[in-house]
Amino acid sequence: MLKTVRTMLIIILNIIFYGVVVFVGYHICHTGYVFAYDVLGDTMAELPPGQDKEFVVSPQDTDFQVAQHLEEQGLIKGRYTFYIRSKLEEREHASIQAGTFTLNSSMTYEEIISELSRGKITSS
Repeated sequence: MLKTVRTMLIIILNIIFYGVVVFVGYHICHTGYVFAYDVLGDTMAELPPGQDKEFVVSPQDTDFQVAQHLEEQGLIKGRYTFYIRSKLEEREHASIQAGTFTLNSSMTYEEIISELSRGKITSS
């Protein structure tokens, strides 16, 4: 009787353990996929038509500070994913320039980086 209870308890604990492992593994993979898609995909803060907003990049702003300000203004979905995307784009000679820009909350990361890389000052 005691061996049967012990065997059943071991089986139940194994089922629970492997269930937790599968559950955690799924969530890690899902989070990684969403993060990678936000970095490499056509990510935008809002669906079109979005809202136009004026955005200022100071000469002393770092790329991460720019990403923080973009997130605060609701122009991007996430500062970390945008920062990584901007660093990947920077390898292709598209670094963020200082200036005043008109950006839309439905622009993709690629479009925002392209606009910020031009360094043009737009008139208000």
